[in-house]
Amino acid sequence: MSAGKSELVQHAEHLLRVVRRHPQVRSAELVIAEADECRVAIMFDVEMPFDVKARGLSTTGVRTLEEVEIVIRAGYPWKSPTIYLRQDFPRDLPHLQPSPADALPRPCLVDGSQDEFFSHFALIESGIIGLLEQLASWLANAAVDSLINPAQGWEPALRAGLADTLIVDSEFLEEKTSAEGAWRSYRTYYLRSLGKTGPGAFTFLEAGTELASLFSKTDMTLFQSQRLSKINGISGTSVMAFITPDPDDDGNPRINRRYLPETVTNLTQLHARAKALGCGRHFREFMETLVKNWGIYQFETAIPIAVIFAARRPFHLIGSVSNLEHLPYLFEIYPRPGRTTLWDEPGEDTVKPTRLLSRATPKLLRKLSPVTSAAPTAMIGAGSVGSKAALHLARAGVPVTAITDTLVLMPHNMARHALVRPSLGSGKAEELATELKVLGQTPAVCFEDAVEQLRSADGRQTLAPENTERVLNSTASLLVREALSIVPKDAFPPRISEIALFGRGDGAFLLQEGTARNPTLADLLTEISAHATTAERNLLFNPEHGLTEVQIGQGCGSLTMPMTDARLSAMTAAATEIFLGREPEQSSGTYAIGHRLAGDPTTHWRAIEVGPFIEVPVEGRNGWQVRLSPSVDRRIREEVALYSHVETGGLLIGTTSARCKTITVVDLLPAPEDSRRTAGLFELGTKGLKKAIKVRHRASGGSLFDVGTWHSHLADMGPSCLDRKTAAQLAGERPPPSVLLIITPNRYHALVHPEV
Repeated sequence: MSAGKSELVQHAEHLLRVVRRHPQVRSAELVIAEADECRVAIMFDVEMPFDVKARGLSTTGVRTLEEVEIVIRAGYPWKSPTIYLRQDFPRDLPHLQPSPADALPRPCLVDGSQDEFFSHFALIESGIIGLLEQLASWLANAAVDSLINPAQGWEPALRAGLADTLIVDSEFLEEKTSAEGAWRSYRTYYLRSLGKTGPGAFTFLEAGTELASLFSKTDMTLFQSQRLSKINGISGTSVMAFITPDPDDDGNPRINRRYLPETVTNLTQLHARAKALGCGRHFREFMETLVKNWGIYQFETAIPIAVIFAARRPFHLIGSVSNLEHLPYLFEIYPRPGRTTLWDEPGEDTVKPTRLLSRATPKLLRKLSPVTSAAPTAMIGAGSVGSKAALHLARAGVPVTAITDTLVLMPHNMARHALVRPSLGSGKAEELATELKVLGQTPAVCFEDAVEQLRSADGRQTLAPENTERVLNSTASLLVREALSIVPKDAFPPRISEIALFGRGDGAFLLQEGTARNPTLADLLTEISAHATTAERNLLFNPEHGLTEVQIGQGCGSLTMPMTDARLSAMTAAATEIFLGREPEQSSGTYAIGHRLAGDPTTHWRAIEVGPFIEVPVEGRNGWQVRLSPSVDRRIREEVALYSHVETGGLLIGTTSARCKTITVVDLLPAPEDSRRTAGLFELGTKGLKKAIKVRHRASGGSLFDVGTWHSHLADMGPSCLDRKTAAQLAGERPPPSVLLIITPNRYHALVHPEV
């Protein structure tokens, strides 16, 4: 006895001892003890209702005592034992693995990998008992015909362990399912190994949505192939037949209520299976057409042909709202020179069931990546951040409707871009769109400047095609941000968001505008500048964490923010996940900002909701407005209530944009202690004012300024002559335009000196 055989037999004897301890095992015997395989035969007592037990046989054909074989092979205990049922066990039950009729039936005992189930037990004994418990449950359910639960759904035929694979667009096929019965052939791409037998043999097919005419004499692209020496295989084009059943005898869509054993192994049996499913007539037509088409052709190698029968089940499939089950099979034709048929040699009419996988479509990806919102999204920016965000969205099943970027991929982009491409100078947007097609996406591509595109109706339509609900800007461009902030909502309806990184990847933020484009992206970024924490301010405004010139060639430099691809990926992924979790219908605006400290692997995020800004038109300045943040509006009103019998005021802190014609106020400085408050006048003091302004400016990293003053009126009246004189004085003291904001009991007024 060899050492290998002795070891396996020892394992088998151990398994036998464990099996005999199970309370439902009536007898157990080691019937085969070989070097590469050992078999333990057992008699298993099946739990049944008393009346069924008395008969000794259930209505489904399960016996009170079932013959079961437990097989271990080389690799055990790293691989699970395999459990087989008796040869004549009923095969019209769910949860049976596909196998030829002359092979022992094998139950599916666990979800997922049985090897993983067995190995997750620390003790081999526990793994064996765990499998027997699963077997006990399976046989008990089989005895009372409850292996399937209608509320849970119809269990499709098991195909996960098969060697051959067919990939289809399941949604497309469902749309093409005819109630009257029909067959259609679709162009299919295949890859197959040249070995016909053994564990390494495989055929891999992907069916498209393009019809393939079997009668065409001009289509020279169908049934083409090429050798692949690296894998000893062949690839080419073929066809897949999709066959839907004829109506039933009453003229209604046929419902197939019975499980049929997956035992088809040849074309004769495949014809019988087609007939049983109501697809016999159309399958016969397809086969006759196939044979007729190949009557004048010759080919040196076998060509794989795929067939799918559509079966309507009495209720929906598990994990689906559809009741359509697709049953795929694979056979080969041999159009060799001198043939009399396409299957001259014995065994050439072999048929194999195949694994059926859905193509990567947004619908499939949404099942795998549940998100709060899968609203169709247009991307502005396809650089490092934009490309990674777009792939995250597409992989979550979010439709990406358009990609806009003016730049081309360069060698230095490979440091952090999501795509890896040769140095051909292809456009970033075009290459990213090509990548997303593999995920079932068909985004439009725009190479034009986004700012220019926003100025025309056609341009806006290009940036965000019809049905786009969200726009994600990743350009980190002030010009793009401002252009998106001022484009009218009725002219550009999608909800706009922005992702950007700062602090060389140690920080990131996500902005999402409010409804009616209020607050805007520009408003939200100004809010961040006003309310950033100390750690966030250091990353946002410290020049050491900013852009730097990196030489990417002789005489060529790139102004960039150095960081690793891993850092950029981590922050972009986190920001994109927050974006996916935002409801487009949420009325308020939001900013989320995250950062990590040096030496700390944890990223700390906080999200702040920001309500609509108060919009105050500036008197005499066509199109200009003051935009007050909700917190500033609240603080002004609290101050007015505190000084209800006199006028009061203070200093406005914010930003000014001549392009947007906005003065955005996000903070206040209190009036100096030498200010005067009377019933008819507020006079802003000067003590410590300049110092306070400088301190606030520096704290914001130089991003926030003194943009004017505010004061209250006790009566509901507009600017007085003194107010206009004060506005002129402000214009002379501060960079233009400096605003004078007045709050009355009912409204705000804003003015600047008319000559500014």
